[in-house]
Amino acid sequence: MSERDWETAFFATSAILGEPVEVSLASTGEPTTTEGAELVRALRSTLRERRARAIARVVSQVARELEATELA
Repeated sequence: MSERDWETAFFATSAILGEPVEVSLASTGEPTTTEGAELVRALRSTLRERRARAIARVVSQVARELEATELA
């Protein structure tokens, strides 16, 4: 995840906390990255599994980056 892609982590975290995706979008605007746009599409899905997988993918990536930072 690049520094520019903070918004993807923001949308995923907001979803975990129960914030509707439209509320998150109202505070940041539409995503500016491909990964962010893909996550927003998944969060808008009516399929619970699709939303869960998308959130898990982003959160696991953030966790790996945090762990790498601690090890450095």
